[in-house]
Amino acid sequence: MSLFVKIAAHLMEQIKAGQYGVGSELPPEGKLQKDYDVSRTTIRKAIDLLVNKNLVVRKKGVGLFVAPTLSTQTILKMTGIIKPHIYGNHKKVIKESYLRQAGNYYSQLLKIKPTELMYYISFLEVSEKNVVKEIFLLPLSYFPDFQVSIIKVLSPLEITNSGKRKVDKLEQDLQLTAANAELAKQLQCKINDPLFKISNHYFDINSEPIAIEYKFACNTKYVVDFT
Repeated sequence: MSLFVKIAAHLMEQIKAGQYGVGSELPPEGKLQKDYDVSRTTIRKAIDLLVNKNLVVRKKGVGLFVAPTLSTQTILKMTGIIKPHIYGNHKKVIKESYLRQAGNYYSQLLKIKPTELMYYISFLEVSEKNVVKEIFLLPLSYFPDFQVSIIKVLSPLEITNSGKRKVDKLEQDLQLTAANAELAKQLQCKINDPLFKISNHYFDINSEPIAIEYKFACNTKYVVDFT
């Protein structure tokens, strides 16, 4: 057995054993080279093998990540009502990420206590022709091992499915609203310009809420599909 195959097999065992969870970041190639005391070429061959097996995602300029268990095709099938016309690789820019208490409003939506902590993450998804503002609300108790870095490599549904509870249902709502000063600046539009607001509420098999996601866009390639 080749050395790079042995290294790939060892990393595969660590992934399957949960040492590296779904969406978590692997050590960079330089660190792996030192850990295994081999050449950079050997490490790259090992990583290439894992990438080809769809176990690892290599994001240029970002790092190595454990691949999600859900595919883009699965995501599009689960959304049902509103489907992206094109699902591309966009640059994601984290704006805010912190823990806060759920409060009365979100505690009712997420069915947790008002004093319980949840992650509040906001980021911009930037493409050549469009900017989308996204906000994620994740209860800490459901996502104790959450890492902000996975935002850059996983889709919202894949992120939600990486916690203690698995996604079974998705409720989606589309509203037309107006841009305030902050959103106008971030989305590169004018104050009071019309905005699309998409709300995604994720539920487990028992119809218990897992997470909430909001999207804001001045223009969108989403279409309404009632079939």
